[in-house]
Amino acid sequence: MAFSGRSVRVSIHRAALESIFDECDRFDRDETGGRLIGTYETGRRGGLSVTVSGVIEPGPDATRSATSFFQDGDYQESVFRRLEAEHPEIEHLGNWHTHHVNGYPTLSGGDRETYRRIVNHENHNTDFFYALLVTARNADARRKDRYSVKHFILIRGQDSVYEIPASRVRIVDRPVIWPRPGTEHETALVTAKVMPGPANERAKDSEFFKELFPGLRPFLSKSSGRVYWRGRIVLCDETSPEIIAAELEEDGRPVYRIAVKEQPDASPENAGALPDRRFRSAREAVVLLEREMNRDLFRTRIAEASRITQTPEGE
Repeated sequence: MAFSGRSVRVSIHRAALESIFDECDRFDRDETGGRLIGTYETGRRGGLSVTVSGVIEPGPDATRSATSFFQDGDYQESVFRRLEAEHPEIEHLGNWHTHHVNGYPTLSGGDRETYRRIVNHENHNTDFFYALLVTARNADARRKDRYSVKHFILIRGQDSVYEIPASRVRIVDRPVIWPRPGTEHETALVTAKVMPGPANERAKDSEFFKELFPGLRPFLSKSSGRVYWRGRIVLCDETSPEIIAAELEEDGRPVYRIAVKEQPDASPENAGALPDRRFRSAREAVVLLEREMNRDLFRTRIAEASRITQTPEGE
């Protein structure tokens, strides 16, 4: 059987795809991209099944323009090795990048030549190279898919670049692979806006915190599989207590709790009751906590000033 794009099936974990779209949101004037990691299987008749279960971000030294993109390969390799130590089954499946900023609807000649060199390199572990291309941002806000994408496959020893039909691609809700930092029980997110589950609310929370509470960072609890945000917020008296806003599940729906790890000098009374409450989003929990703590701090300062003014002179 002659090889074609129809010989390939692709499964993409939803959170991995959402992280690609989030990266496109952050770079809406320049090309960007990253590595695609996961597993694959080959069939008896030459068919290929690819599962994308994670994305490695471009890296701090990546360079971008409206018509070009170069990844930070050293950074990505170090991240991949960390992941490989935990998940020996994963492979570097290919790359993704975007053309939605320049309107070019398919892989460029330079893209094709680069991918041919990679797939035919002696150090490339697989006999194929999978490429995901973001081609356009969808203007219809009702659509779940924020961007339009195309999928391609290159085979070692062949010059052709095969486009994989959309009918051969499916999005699945399964856990994604992210690199783990130094501790055993938590994983910092590669991209700060997505994890499996209610990705829309998490995206809104992360975007909100990025703008208004930059000291908060998202993490994933390995024990519960749920997301939480941890970090410091600055109060009206310039203190910066450490807080945690955690995602839970109750009655089959996500809810959020808030807790203060380090109390400010003036312990807030109203804020002390907040850990027993449930919130619709992490941002709602953080905003209410900040408001209550600032309110209690202000009341404390007013009470202290009042006692000073009421103390008879000379006491």
